[in-house]
Amino acid sequence: MAIVSEGQLVSFIFFVSSIIAFYYFVDQAKKGKKLRLRRLPGIDAIDEVVGRGIEMNRPIMFSSGSGGTLASDVAPQLIAGVRFCSYISNKCAELGATLVVGECHPDVLPIIISVVEDSYRKWGKEMPPGTVEFIPSGYSYTMTYAAMIKRLNPAGNIMVGPFYHPAVFFAQSGAEVGAIQIGGTARSGQVPYFAAVCDYPLIMEDIFAGAAYISGIPEQLGTIYAEDPFKWISIVLVVVAFILFNLNIPFLMDILKM
Repeated sequence: MAIVSEGQLVSFIFFVSSIIAFYYFVDQAKKGKKLRLRRLPGIDAIDEVVGRGIEMNRPIMFSSGSGGTLASDVAPQLIAGVRFCSYISNKCAELGATLVVGECHPDVLPIIISVVEDSYRKWGKEMPPGTVEFIPSGYSYTMTYAAMIKRLNPAGNIMVGPFYHPAVFFAQSGAEVGAIQIGGTARSGQVPYFAAVCDYPLIMEDIFAGAAYISGIPEQLGTIYAEDPFKWISIVLVVVAFILFNLNIPFLMDILKM
């Protein structure tokens, strides 16, 4: 009996190669080697947003999404949102900016409270009352968070996580008060709203790359770093195969079918 099924050899080679690459780069990250990840404008803009909040004496608002749970398929997006919240709260605590987090996920709420409290304790401060506000999900969250943006008039509005229909309401409300907005989600249906309205959109997997970058966790840095070569190889193979197929030169297609 064959180890690899017929027609799956190339896929098997890619699979094994990816495991080796992931292991190698994670190991290198754990040993302290600096893996150069592409800087995202949305990550660099966080410092700008916090600084603007201090200059204007206006708060920074954050939302980790508008649906899903840690037991659902959007859990990675929620974790990415928590990473961003940790980084933002650390910057706010360090520089003295006011932070307001509107959270609608009951299972994520304790984690958000914990990371924000840790950020303030790191700088010898206590988390101010009202920093983290729990708002039930659904239309109540949509309307309440949008109203908070209008009422608090934030200098910056940062939204990273699994967003559904509230994305357009939040982004529009932030634009109306003149807030600098950073918006990211891996839900393709909501990406156009953030891309159209936010100053710095994080599109699809950008939120995972950004979360890995700001967290500095070796396992995350290594896997993100190892993904890029395989993406480029896949893109090149698709383009070359398309060209050769239309030129009636099937040898690459024959190889990929092995």
